[in-house]
Order: sequence, then C-alpha cells, then structure tokens
Amino acid sequence: MIKFDRKYNRMFLNDVREAVEFYGMIKNGDRVAVGLSGGKDSIALLFMLKLLKEYSYLKFDLCGINIDLGFNNDMKPLVDFCSQNDIEIIIEKTDIGDVVFKDRKEKNPCSLCSRLRKGALYRVANREGYNTVALGHTSDDAIETFFMNMLCVGKLGIFSPCAYYEGKGLRIIRPMVYIDEETVKKVVNMENLPVIESGCPADGKTVRQEMKDLTSKLRTKYPDLNKKMITAFENIDNRKMWKQRGQIML
Repeated sequence: MIKFDRKYNRMFLNDVREAVEFYGMIKNGDRVAVGLSGGKDSIALLFMLKLLKEYSYLKFDLCGINIDLGFNNDMKPLVDFCSQNDIEIIIEKTDIGDVVFKDRKEKNPCSLCSRLRKGALYRVANREGYNTVALGHTSDDAIETFFMNMLCVGKLGIFSPCAYYEGKGLRIIRPMVYIDEETVKKVVNMENLPVIESGCPADGKTVRQEMKDLTSKLRTKYPDLNKKMITAFENIDNRKMWKQRGQIML
C-alpha cells in the first residue's frame, strides 16, 4: 500500500501540487483518469496523484486507463499494483499496433500512433464518465517537444500543462511538468513501481529519442537546463518575438 513520508514525498509532491494549483488542473469532485502506458512516467504519475488524493484538500476520483496497442505486453504487475492500492484500472484492447505497423506501414509511426492512442484514451474516459485525463509528461518531455517543434517543424510551440477540449468535454492535464525525468526514475526505483517493457518496434529509434540525446548533452554544460527552460516557457515576452509572416508591420 502507498504510504506517506513527509520528508521523502516533499522531493516531488510539492512540485505536483504547485503545478495542479497554479494551472487549476484538478478541482473538487473531478473524476481523473491517468493514461497508463505501462512506462515509468505514467505509473509515477498514478502514484503521485494517489498521494495527492489521500493527503491534500482535493477530493477527486482516480483511475488508470491503459490503451492496449496489441503488442501482447503482460499487464498483470500493473493490475496488481492498482488492486493493492484500491485504484480502478481499465484496459482497453485495440488494434492500433497493427494499424500503424502492418496496415499503414508508417516510416515515421510515432505521430499516427500518438493520435490514435490519445483518441482511444479520450473516448474511454468519456465512456466511463471521467472529465479529466492526466498524462505523464515531465519537464524533460516539455523541453524535448520544444526542440522537436523548433528543429523539425520550424515553429515555437509546446504542449499546454492544462487544456480543455470543449468538443470532448475533457480537461487534459500534465501534473508532472515541474518534475524532471531523474526524479521520476528515483521515485519508481524507491517505490518499486511496476514498469512494463515497451513492445513497440520503434522504441528508441525515434526523433524524440534524438531530442533526448541532444538535451542530455546540453545538460552536461547547463545542469539547470530544465529549471531555466520551464521558467522561459512561463515568461514569454511577445513584444520581443518576430511577427508572423503575412502580418502587417505597423
């Protein structure tokens, strides 16, 4: 069972609480579904939100939703963890893996797979009556997305910590945006949280992996990269940004 240790949990739970409160991610009475991929980030998020639910003023329902891509992963450790901690888990079987790698034979499969997985996740959350979907993106993910958009697409853009999809009636939240990947690894190891090996054929061979390698090199010279980048994302001076092409200069 998950237990609260004030000194230990302060390492990460304060950052989660700060992000949740600053962006208004969770409100009393919300029903929050965590997208459980089986990886370390999503199980760490489920663990942290369980702590937040038990030891904060916020009162909300919590569950985990796993979108099974059809790679025949053994999800029993994840199911057992949820059962032991009184967390509902929903496993939705899909053929997304076949669609991406066999039917479409995508050369760059991540974008299509991501869209299909998120679509399935949002559909299941709606069906089960959950109004909030929590995703396990860390500050590392935010920085990698920024560099991907800049270097691969040619735009300055990043995902929002909290967004509302009116058409779907869902709030999409990322409570770990103030936490780095190293902290997540420590939490997973210290708590012996279940991590399911990825069965994706493209695992470790993606553009995002290239961005991970790039930002890792940057951190060797700039150890406070995550802190400075997250501060920059929240401190944009539009007066010093260039005009978009096509805009009239006054």
